[in-house]
Amino acid sequence: MKSQYPGQKYGTILKREALSNAFVDADISFLVLKSSDPFPGFYCPGKNPADNSCKEISYYLPVQVQAGCIEDIICRISLEIFNGSKIQVCASKVLLGGKFVQAIRIKGTNLTGIQRIVSIFNKNDIQFYKSRKVNIYLAKIYLKSFFEVKKLESSIYQNTYTPELFYLAIPEKLDWKLFEKLITYQKTSSTFTNFDAALGYWIQTPAFADFIRIYGTKLKLSELQAIRDGFLENLKNYKEKKILI
Repeated sequence: MKSQYPGQKYGTILKREALSNAFVDADISFLVLKSSDPFPGFYCPGKNPADNSCKEISYYLPVQVQAGCIEDIICRISLEIFNGSKIQVCASKVLLGGKFVQAIRIKGTNLTGIQRIVSIFNKNDIQFYKSRKVNIYLAKIYLKSFFEVKKLESSIYQNTYTPELFYLAIPEKLDWKLFEKLITYQKTSSTFTNFDAALGYWIQTPAFADFIRIYGTKLKLSELQAIRDGFLENLKNYKEKKILI
């Protein structure tokens, strides 16, 4: 039977960013972290090094988890919030204090909006870490969310609601260390660096679809093709020769 929602996906993104306290001077009881330095860095047109003001800030609120899984609860509430306000909320895991903890990721709002979202989760018996000072640190982040895509051409997709997000299909699952090695090389050796990259997959019948996720403003299809072709060529060279050339 053909899917009624062919463009809708549920998937996971893995990325690494520098996290630090958000709203340092605000009188709030719960911990809010913000992404302050995305890896491998997003470059604004004509600016070098990366200027993070070009990219919308993501906020992460670690959750105090008791026994059991609460991802389903977070997904349900997140979809209700998005349908009502278009604020993007999703389940995530972030490295904090040397271990991964459950969290929610919020985009597209301010502190007042975050406080309203926290109250909604509190009413559903979900509590958050208490506010504390956190020195800036590098953290791996897993995001799990629903999203909708449209196909631009073979192996290249664009997010319907966030047109700056693109998904470039790759033929196999990669671990983070290899992805970081490949994308770092590509960002330092290419003449085009105006994008931020992450690793991920979405679930489809009959398998997982692996991709690299690209964030960039006003990217042309030819630029996306070049990013994907370059990445796959570097992957081929590394697998065959264990070097990047």
